[in-house]
Formats: sequence, structure tokens, C-alpha cells
Amino acid sequence: MSSARALLDLMGKEDTANQWEARHRCYHEAKMTKNNQSRDSEIMVLRPSWLNYFGHFFLVVVLAAGAVACLLNEGQVLTVVGGVLTLIAFIVLLRALLERLSHEFTITPETVGSRVGIVSRHENEIRISDIREIGVRQGGLQRIFGIGSILFASAATGGIEVRFEGVRDPASLKNKVTDLRKSPVVADKKRCPQCGEFIWKGAKMCPHCHLTFVSGQEVE
Repeated sequence: MSSARALLDLMGKEDTANQWEARHRCYHEAKMTKNNQSRDSEIMVLRPSWLNYFGHFFLVVVLAAGAVACLLNEGQVLTVVGGVLTLIAFIVLLRALLERLSHEFTITPETVGSRVGIVSRHENEIRISDIREIGVRQGGLQRIFGIGSILFASAATGGIEVRFEGVRDPASLKNKVTDLRKSPVVADKKRCPQCGEFIWKGAKMCPHCHLTFVSGQEVE
């Protein structure tokens, strides 16, 4: 009788332990999911504005109007011309769509980056703490439409490393990146001179390459 009771007690303890472990695992999974969602919400993904392709769309409208006029008139030659204009209008429209899809710009709390291309891609990324200068370039028509390009110069090379071409409200995006440069996530970190990884300013040893700094020395 005592053996049976001991066995039941043992099974009860195992069930309790399993339930606690299951709740603990669910809690951590929910916490990780929340953290990932929070981090993803801080990532801004941009593409060139549709207004950046105003010239393409205007040309498509002109070609389409010419094609319709030719097709409505009788005559084999005009029909052929109308077909050619329709084909050209389709190519121009397809080119605008593919060009927009091939450009992607990202802003995260620590980096800005650009990716150009669909089949073959060219990617550039620069850490916000390494940005030396941010410039905005707008033409006359772009200023009317409220679009423009943002140029990010690197402190390491002194040249333009990342470009955001034809984005909407470039001045606002510039201010956003400027604010990120002042945020604690970036302001309290510097690169390790040996491995190049980010560490805290007052760190006594780099956790990546284990480079030891002089007591009280800040990382440059």
C-alpha cells in the first residue's frame, strides 16, 4: 500500500515538473517572439517613390494615346504603328516596375543599407556610428513632388557608401537617421580597434577578440 502511494506521489511530482517545464518553455518562446517582433518593428524598409517614375508613366500615356489613335484609323500601316507603340509603352512600364522592385533601402537602429538588383544584387551597408555626413539631393521637379536622394558618407573611407535614390520626404528620413546617431544604442558604443566589432565605451576588454585596454581607457 505504501509502495503504491509512493509511486502515485512520484508520478504526481513528475507531472508537476513537466507542467512547470512546459509553462516555462512557453513563457520563454512568447518572450522571444515578442522581442523579435519588437526588433522587426524598428526596421524600416523603403523603396523609391512611384513619383520618381513620373517621366516613365507620362511617356506610357503618350504612347498609349498614339497607339489608340493609330488603331482607330483604317490602314494597315497605322495598325502596325499602333502595335509598335503599344509594345514600346509596355516595355517602358515594365522597366519602371522592375527598376523600383530592384531597389530596397533599410534603416535599423544600428545600420543603414541599400540593395540594388533582382537576379544579381549589389549590397552596401554602413553602421550609423560610422556615418560622417548625410546629404540630401533634390532636383527642381523632385522638390515639387517631395522626393529626393539621401547620401551617406562613411567616416572610414570619406566617400559615399550608401544611397537612397528617389525616396519620399528625404529631409524627414535624414532627421530620423540623425536622431539614431544620438541614441544610446549607438552613442554608448565604439568599435574595437583590433576586430572592428562594437563594444561599450568603458569596456576593459573586447568580448570578441579579448583585446585588453589600459585601465580607464576608452575605446577610440
